[in-house]
Amino acid sequence: MSASIHFIQRAIRPAKIALLLIGTSVSSPWWQATAQENVPKATTKVAAPDKAFATSSEQVEFIADQLVYNPDTREVRAIGNVTLARDGYTLKAGEVFYNEISGEGLAVGAVELTTPNGDVIIAPQIKLENQLRDAFVENIRLIMTDGSQAVALSGERISETGRTTLKRAAYSPCQVCADGSGKQPLWQLKAVKVVHDKGKRRLYYDDAFLEVFGIPIFWTPYFSHPDPTVDRASGLLPLDIQTSRNLGFVAGIPYYHVFNESIDATVTPVITTREGLVLKGQYRQHIGNGQFKFDGSITYTDARDINNALTGDKEFRGHISSEGLFNHSKNWRSQYRLNYASDDTYLGRYEISNVDTLVSEYLLEGFFGESYASARTIAFQGLRIEDNAGLAAFALPLIDVEYIPTIKPLGGTISLRGNALALHRTSGLDTQRVSTSANWQRRWITPKGFVLDVDAFARADLYNLDETDRPDDPAFSGSFGGADGGELRTLARATGTISWPLVKYAGTGTHTIEPILEVSVSPRRGTPNNIINEDSRAFELNDLNLFSPDRSSGFDLFEEGSRATLGVRWRYEGGDFTTDILIGQSWRITGQNVVLADGIGLEGDFSDIVGRTNISYKGWVDFEHRYRLDDKSFTLRRNEFDVTFGDNTKRLRIGYIDLNRNLPFLNREDRSEIRVDGFYKFDQNWKLTGGWVRRLEDTAFLNIPNPILGLVQPKGPVEYSVGIEYENECIQLGLRLRETFTRDRDVEPGTSIMFRVKLTNLG
Repeated sequence: MSASIHFIQRAIRPAKIALLLIGTSVSSPWWQATAQENVPKATTKVAAPDKAFATSSEQVEFIADQLVYNPDTREVRAIGNVTLARDGYTLKAGEVFYNEISGEGLAVGAVELTTPNGDVIIAPQIKLENQLRDAFVENIRLIMTDGSQAVALSGERISETGRTTLKRAAYSPCQVCADGSGKQPLWQLKAVKVVHDKGKRRLYYDDAFLEVFGIPIFWTPYFSHPDPTVDRASGLLPLDIQTSRNLGFVAGIPYYHVFNESIDATVTPVITTREGLVLKGQYRQHIGNGQFKFDGSITYTDARDINNALTGDKEFRGHISSEGLFNHSKNWRSQYRLNYASDDTYLGRYEISNVDTLVSEYLLEGFFGESYASARTIAFQGLRIEDNAGLAAFALPLIDVEYIPTIKPLGGTISLRGNALALHRTSGLDTQRVSTSANWQRRWITPKGFVLDVDAFARADLYNLDETDRPDDPAFSGSFGGADGGELRTLARATGTISWPLVKYAGTGTHTIEPILEVSVSPRRGTPNNIINEDSRAFELNDLNLFSPDRSSGFDLFEEGSRATLGVRWRYEGGDFTTDILIGQSWRITGQNVVLADGIGLEGDFSDIVGRTNISYKGWVDFEHRYRLDDKSFTLRRNEFDVTFGDNTKRLRIGYIDLNRNLPFLNREDRSEIRVDGFYKFDQNWKLTGGWVRRLEDTAFLNIPNPILGLVQPKGPVEYSVGIEYENECIQLGLRLRETFTRDRDVEPGTSIMFRVKLTNLG
């Protein structure tokens, strides 16, 4: 064994072929004159132990059935199952020849070269010249790690330029059977010449054409795309093609450009047959301590009136949006979002977004342990027909500070909070408010398992109001209408909540029944008339706020007096089955009703009954039901459920909502509708998708002078869509049909057909 190792120690240098195939130079002769001829050895993997190969970068592995050296011609021949490996490169061949005089080498017999990233090059033979720096290959086949393949009649690699040139080449990421059937890939890119520039990490095609199912469909004299080592590269992105009732035939051609590692942009000219050209764009940048992006679009098109009739004029329409996040220090960060549209219906007509309110905001916030501070400004742009820009409020500033000291009086936690708000309207009521509050909380758990939570709260609010005769909505402007000037309000509340979780272990799972009782006490002082409800207008009793000490989300609305809330919660946790059920009701002991109209669930001494049911089975069925029952008639005021069936191959989701609250607030009208959506993957590559929304009852709108919408939206379909998708290793196809039945000025109901295609690695 020692003699064999000694021989390999002196004759190992032929193993350098593994690196020289990719252009590594040779600094010393390959062979020593003392090498023996026709020395057979077993197929054994051995690492060279001599000093020249001591470092990890010089480590060599060599396998061959037989090694032959001719000292007269200085030719080396490795025969039978030759394997050379070094620095992640592995060469396998039937035979390897090398001539030390000419510096030429040849690997023949099912040559296979595997690169460090897993790509495999297959060829009948590889010819090496220039001390093995340059390689020439015929009938080359390259199999990449992602399954993509490239074939060529011949290939050449020049080490000095770092370029590889392929002649009569074809590339495709599609799987191709090697059964000799001659089956064509789904698509492939062919070219007379392909050049791979390793330095630029890019492939260049001359006289290239695209084949689909073997049929040429597109030709270009020049084409270029990044090689697989590039994560981001400039070029065209997948096309978006569709037809719609509002825009006609639509084709978007996005171009993506990378400026550097931290900046990129996308420009998308969108061609429409009814509205002309629309230009869309996006810009993104990372600045080290943060990042931001801008999106926008613009068009110059025919002007239309509220009835969607052409006026004969032209107008610019467009939008802009931006958002960003910045870390200023370990304690401070800021973020912003900016949204603006030229008019109410632009985003909907051009199918950019279906939101009805645009929000712009800047937020600066600081984190100091458990304490927190923030300052922000918020502005809104309403896109509904009833929205009045002069009555839209914007906050400048909105400041919130919370300090939690380390001291724990009586074992509880104290939080001190300050809040300041200045709310402005260009043609309406202005509100300024300053609030300070203190809160103490503690939890006890008794030996019998009772859980007691105590919450003590005190707050002072100072208001100033201007132009109270011009409220944006009279329903929220105080009990009897306010007056300009200041108003001071002091509040206090103490709340105790006790629960008793009772646990029973069954053979298949765990049952937990938890009775809950909450008692809240607050002085009866009455809400001053000058308090305008600006921040709690969406308040409604539900399962989420039933046991909250402060049920409203904002400052302006406060539930005074004393009340008791009783409920019960049942949970079951088993191997396949889980449930979470809650039901409860409040009893007003003293005090007046919350300063809001009937319909929120707190009318009279007893509130409506609210509940929630969640059920899950094996991760295949999920059911959620939320409801509110009238406390006297047990009529459902709110009935909402979502149920989902399925897994990764199929899914069906059914949603239903029925609101019967009679709330006299704009945009909170009663409605009843059902929603269905889902998908079914009926094959490894094919998937069906669909969705359907239907209005089950007529929806009456409140005081909306809209000649197009009218005052009632009749029952019937709202929209539906159906689509089919195909995806494999080399292509993604999508086709969707969508029908809408609602109208909003120049956004008309109609049918749209959307088509999308993406070629893997090309866009």
